[in-house]
Amino acid sequence: MSNDKKSNDEKNAREYFRISYRPAEAPMFECDKNKFIVLDLSEAGVKFSPKKGMTFFEKDTISGRIIFPDKRGVIEVKGVIIRVTPSDIAIKLLANTRIPLAKIMEEQRLLIQRGKL
Repeated sequence: MSNDKKSNDEKNAREYFRISYRPAEAPMFECDKNKFIVLDLSEAGVKFSPKKGMTFFEKDTISGRIIFPDKRGVIEVKGVIIRVTPSDIAIKLLANTRIPLAKIMEEQRLLIQRGKL
């Protein structure tokens, strides 16, 4: 099958499972003393909501901490900004600062138990 004849499922397939958060359940991404609401995350990426007046640029390196609510942990991350839109900033995490699969699964279980996923 040629690349231009891939099905929508193949085009939309993701390499990593992604958790989408509602604002009330979302972790925070802390960077340079600013905190942003995490919209979704996976082992290899984070998407967060920017604040008005702040500027981000694709291909810039960014680092910070993912702070999970209810004292569920903090993870140091570093990555490259791969997309900037008015509603979200997407970061591809560097291999040595990815979010452990065990943490992704723990978050998924918790959200399912709370009826939030």
